[in-house]
Amino acid sequence: MTSIQEKAIRLLDANAKRGKGYYYTAPSRKKYPHQWSWDSSFHAIANCHLGRPELAKEEILTLLGKMLPDGTLPHIIFHDHSLASISNRLFRFYWPYPSRSPLVQPPVVALAAKEIWQQTEDKRFLKQVLPPLELHFKWLATRRRFRDSNLVSIFSPWESGLDHKPAFDPMLGPFAKLPLGHYFVLYTSEMRMARLKFDPEKIANRGYFNVREVLFNTVCALGLEALGTLFAANDDHYKADSCHSYSETISKAILDECHDATSGLYYDIDVSTGNLLRDTSVSCLMPLALTHIPKDDYEALVDHLTNPDEFWLKYPVPSVPQNSRHFKPASRTYLWRGPTWINTNWFIAEGLRKHGYVELADAISQASRDLVEHSGFREYYNPLTGEGGGVQDFGWSTLAAIM
Repeated sequence: MTSIQEKAIRLLDANAKRGKGYYYTAPSRKKYPHQWSWDSSFHAIANCHLGRPELAKEEILTLLGKMLPDGTLPHIIFHDHSLASISNRLFRFYWPYPSRSPLVQPPVVALAAKEIWQQTEDKRFLKQVLPPLELHFKWLATRRRFRDSNLVSIFSPWESGLDHKPAFDPMLGPFAKLPLGHYFVLYTSEMRMARLKFDPEKIANRGYFNVREVLFNTVCALGLEALGTLFAANDDHYKADSCHSYSETISKAILDECHDATSGLYYDIDVSTGNLLRDTSVSCLMPLALTHIPKDDYEALVDHLTNPDEFWLKYPVPSVPQNSRHFKPASRTYLWRGPTWINTNWFIAEGLRKHGYVELADAISQASRDLVEHSGFREYYNPLTGEGGGVQDFGWSTLAAIM
């Protein structure tokens, strides 16, 4: 085992939280002590590859065990409410279920479950995770699709995981332009949704933030593909075929609806207007992770990825390209406006390997490990200098140890 893998194990153990009926890895011990949906899924994937699938099982079963009755998988879970910050206690009192968010995040959980199955071939685990996973993807398909699109919608930047991505700015109104205005708008918009009891149809009809986001839908397509693999392992080939077919349907919808023919990039869609939100970010590259994408379209994305004026900096892949007016790699006010993040690097590297771009994937993987060696497991990194930013000892950056 290499030094970086040993350090990753120590970090994951240090961030682990165990109590009555739960086990999870907090993103950070102090600032983010709760369980986050896609963070936990990344932690489980890391633990799997580090030879600790039993811990990964516990983490995913804890996460799925807190699913809401309708199939919503909470983006935040407060297992120990005493750890909640004052702001969380003040602003999250309106959640319909105690200590569980009614918002979601990209469903990386299915990818984690597939990794666990492939590592262990544990039939009991398979039977435990299939019903809640199926319910969650059914909820996404029935409650978060609007009009005639097969793409699912998010109702808050928090649901994308890319909280302050520049493409969302036009959707957030004038208050978001004030100092720390993004945070004010995100909390108040959640309270507006609370007045509608977080009912997706009512929220969509009010014209609130409603975006078909590229990264979220890419993860949906990958998650359905993973779910199909799990159903096949359980000898349910009808459901396996259905999941694989729906995965391809979402992939095709991303390629058809989000594609900007002029640039070759893929942009989010404002559902209320049907317009593309043309602010370039790392999510525009996320179709690199899709299984089904035409070769010419894939090569166009690779051209953007490897352009030194855009994403191919000393430590790729920045969350916003260098030639963007929003590129602020050293900013500590808002996130996802320039820094490199290990989790998006992981998605991109995995996709590149799948499509035969092994050397390019290896370069991103090596850069990710270099960042950790240079600055430790940080929340994010400056793509020009390698300096770490945000919190130290950040959980999902352990993905660098398995890339």
